[in-house]
Amino acid sequence: MAEIFIGRQPIYTRDLEVYAYELMPHLTSDADRTLSADTATSQVIINSFMEIGIDKLVGKKIAFLTLTEHFLHSDYELPLPADKVILKIPSYINVTPEVISGVENLAKAGFKLALDNYLQHPALQALSSMASVIDINIEDLADAEIRAHLRILKKLHPIVLADHVTTHEKYEICRDAGVDYFQGYFLNRPRIIKGESLDSNQMSVINLLSTLHNPETDTDTIVDVISKDISLSYKLVQLMNSAFFSRNSKIDSIQHATVMLGRKQLCTWASMMALSGMDDKPREQVRISMIRARSCELLATKAGLANADVFFTVGMFSSLDLLMNRSLEELITPLPLADNISAALLNRTGELGEALNCTLAQEQGDWVNTRFANLTPEDLSDTNIEAINWAEDVLNNI
Repeated sequence: MAEIFIGRQPIYTRDLEVYAYELMPHLTSDADRTLSADTATSQVIINSFMEIGIDKLVGKKIAFLTLTEHFLHSDYELPLPADKVILKIPSYINVTPEVISGVENLAKAGFKLALDNYLQHPALQALSSMASVIDINIEDLADAEIRAHLRILKKLHPIVLADHVTTHEKYEICRDAGVDYFQGYFLNRPRIIKGESLDSNQMSVINLLSTLHNPETDTDTIVDVISKDISLSYKLVQLMNSAFFSRNSKIDSIQHATVMLGRKQLCTWASMMALSGMDDKPREQVRISMIRARSCELLATKAGLANADVFFTVGMFSSLDLLMNRSLEELITPLPLADNISAALLNRTGELGEALNCTLAQEQGDWVNTRFANLTPEDLSDTNIEAINWAEDVLNNI
């Protein structure tokens, strides 16, 4: 059977916290695309719950799964935990009496249901009373149309999810119209604000990151920079004393942490804590930064390339525009970065740029462009999952 890899797209609350992840099949070849929707859905369920593990994919969040008509037949019983999933009913299904009966049985079994874009598909209205969430695709709607559609939906149904939200401006339109949940890549794209200077906290973070990732900076200088930030110093010592490291001896100083960690790990953890200290940024944007950094590093490691820590730097710095609300060129140009790092970030060239391209393709579920060096699809899938899990572990221990 052809290999199918699972795509994972977050669904956010109004406060931009992750509420759930939609799990989707991403087909990696023309042969894969010949598979039926039923087969693809089956593979997503099997890979999520039996192969990879649902906890690794969504943690304590909810999993959104799209069902085909086959799974909505009245005599079909889903072997899924009702408290961990929301079942999405797509707009393209045929609403037959058998499907209606099947949806009723799913609702009676305790499953929450999401109905896809039923405002544009009147036949789906027969299922609307059983849906916990109504999904609206805003991709092809003008701003005025989005507001008009949402006014109608909010009158008809209390819980609305806006899908294909690609910009922060679209998010704000939907949020102001009363939308409850949001899905799309708007958090993966920078919201550029011109005419304002970076505040002192942002400047200190950029200076710290530049110091940490300058190969000519010695460890004593790094320790000195960290020690001047009381919050960062406390977090580093607290991290080293946490169960994550399971050390017998307690860490009581930055100098001690430096000796125990070594420069490379010190740079990694201090950078992550610096980014996580941006309290005005959604946690998911920090997670994106961490996943990119770790993914680039793992790609280099699996491909047998030297200086994997440089790949980590490229992955992390690629998200500075998300975190600083400035263009990447404006942020990167003043920093004392090596030429190959700057070229990778601004032009996506060289091995560093190829690793970044691969990581961004994984992030967007673009499996056609998910490739790097001589790594197999299985290697790339494993790298993606490992990077996601690593980022979650870091966030839980900062």
